[in-house]
Amino acid sequence: MKRIISLAVVFMLLASLALVLHGSLFGYRPGMASADGVKVETVSADGSLVVNTTDLCRDVAGYGGPVPVEIYLSDGRIDSVRALPNSETPSFFARLEQAGLYHAWDGLTPDDAARLQVDAVTGATYSSRAFITNVRAGIDEVIAGNAAPAHSGFSFSWKLAAVALALILCAVVPLFAHGGGVRLSLQVLSVAVLGFWGGTFIDYAMMVNFFANGPMFTLAGIVTVMILVVGFLFPLAGKGGWYCAWVCPFGALQELAWRIPGVKVRISPLFLRRLDTFRRVLWVVLLLLLFAGIATSWIDYEIFTAFIVGSASWLILTVGTVFVVMSVFIHRPFCRFVCPTGSLLKYF
Repeated sequence: MKRIISLAVVFMLLASLALVLHGSLFGYRPGMASADGVKVETVSADGSLVVNTTDLCRDVAGYGGPVPVEIYLSDGRIDSVRALPNSETPSFFARLEQAGLYHAWDGLTPDDAARLQVDAVTGATYSSRAFITNVRAGIDEVIAGNAAPAHSGFSFSWKLAAVALALILCAVVPLFAHGGGVRLSLQVLSVAVLGFWGGTFIDYAMMVNFFANGPMFTLAGIVTVMILVVGFLFPLAGKGGWYCAWVCPFGALQELAWRIPGVKVRISPLFLRRLDTFRRVLWVVLLLLLFAGIATSWIDYEIFTAFIVGSASWLILTVGTVFVVMSVFIHRPFCRFVCPTGSLLKYF
């Protein structure tokens, strides 16, 4: 009963954050009428035609949710494409503009733009695919006058399939075998596949985006549901802390660093209690900042994003490296004394 109650509390907490930060809960926006029948074409002050894909592509998701755009046209050609507010991680989504994706259709007629083949951006594959799908839907609206809503559909990815398999192995194998060799193998698998290759982990950005937009019928969406099941439903079966202990790639990386021979630092019980208190206070402060709408961007820069090296900021990469080096001497320092996501899971 305690576990069920705590799960309900966590559910309400994340649902509240989704409403506060994104104004939606599982895709529903309270107080807003249905978008059915809303005209997506408008005329701006300078006479340009503006196509907004928010309603056209409600079912097209990037990694965190819908990625709507506005397409500006004048004299029968595309002037510009602009991204509208979305739930993608800013550092990753910025790669689209850096790669020139925003300007790929500039100067083209709608017919030429419809025939243009545009590749997804490396390091932001899901975001860029959703962006491209939105632009194409908007262009179809211009050509046809009343295009049907676009749908993301279900596409297969060997990379995501490998990530899903690694996730299953890390979560299920320890239920039957957890010797030293097994644990080492799973830690390497978690770091290599879930971490550096797949960039798959639980953090606040992912959890809040899931509650704001709901599950998406994509392979990435299925992987998201799988990892949340490990984090939040395994404890109901008595497997508390299972995600942190067996799946989390940054926890596994710290464990691997701890295996390196060297002087191990002994921390007194009193100081350990103080560090644990610091972690709890930090967690409460960060949550209060989210609810107050102050410095909310911290959820997009949790330390786990350091695994996506090509998009992570230098600050996150540096902090992540520091904690890995510390892990040679202190057992899992980030998990035990800092991690806000771990604090939520630990509470549950």
